[in-house]
Amino acid sequence: MKRKRYIKQKLVQFFVLTLALSFITFAGTGVSLAQNNSPAVEWTYEVEDFTFVSLAIDAEGNIYAGSTDNTITKFDSAGNMLQKFELYRGVVNSLTVDKDRYIYTGSTNNTARKLDPQGNEIWNYDRHWSSLNSVAIDDENNLYTGSRDNFVRKINPDGERLWTFEGHNSSVNAVAVDREGNIFSGSTDNSVRKIDSEGNEIWKYDLHWSTVKSVAVDEESNVITGSRDTKVRKIDPDGHRLWTFEGHKSSVTALAVDNQGNIYTGSSDKTVRKLDAEGNEIWNYTGHEGGILDIAIDDEGNIFTVCSDRTLKKLSQ
Repeated sequence: MKRKRYIKQKLVQFFVLTLALSFITFAGTGVSLAQNNSPAVEWTYEVEDFTFVSLAIDAEGNIYAGSTDNTITKFDSAGNMLQKFELYRGVVNSLTVDKDRYIYTGSTNNTARKLDPQGNEIWNYDRHWSSLNSVAIDDENNLYTGSRDNFVRKINPDGERLWTFEGHNSSVNAVAVDREGNIFSGSTDNSVRKIDSEGNEIWKYDLHWSTVKSVAVDEESNVITGSRDTKVRKIDPDGHRLWTFEGHKSSVTALAVDNQGNIYTGSSDKTVRKLDAEGNEIWNYTGHEGGILDIAIDDEGNIFTVCSDRTLKKLSQ
């Protein structure tokens, strides 16, 4: 009887050891596959005396980078510099481009601007009380701004303010717009707000543990948030959290979403990560030497990043 019990114990130990070794082998293979799936660097554009801090891509695949030298630089998809716009007296914190290649910007000089495709100023709106942190446009080319003065503003295509949302009690760091004209704003007050096209608050999500640094919206009007608490969250159109991704080790400073609902995250931990729509990590890229400041995705799924290491990179999947 004792011998049978001894044999049984040994068989159980063997089974557990085999299972553990299989798990280790599988996990090792998984890491290798993730590395193979990581994006390749197509090109890197490096500068010496300033830093690119914001990005946008137009319908033709041209890249626009706003910088700390108060300019915007335009590149083609191969990384060749096409033009430099020098209209500013402050850092170009944020920019976006409409379908007709008109450029909209927000700057540390408290001003929003609209430029034509050649870089000529069409109008400027200078009634913000502090630095502009973020800009976004809707399908009708209305501009939304998030400012350090705690407000979200809507400005029409002619440069006239339509309304001001005053619901935040600290700096508005990020704004995004869905296809229905709803606005999502993230703030240093640790909250995300959903605002309708008339400037009315629909809901508030305030369960972040720290400053909301970045927001993005997918095709289904889910909002994705990046926070100083190192987390990425996905919140449904009704304001309910769907999931939290905890893979970053520092502030999540940049977000982008592709047309399949995949999410690209950039962090002060120097990494870029791709998540699927369910919040599972697909790959991570660790080739930057500084914190990620902004991310943009083109129609072909190429990833563009600007980083505190003074580089602009194109990554391909």
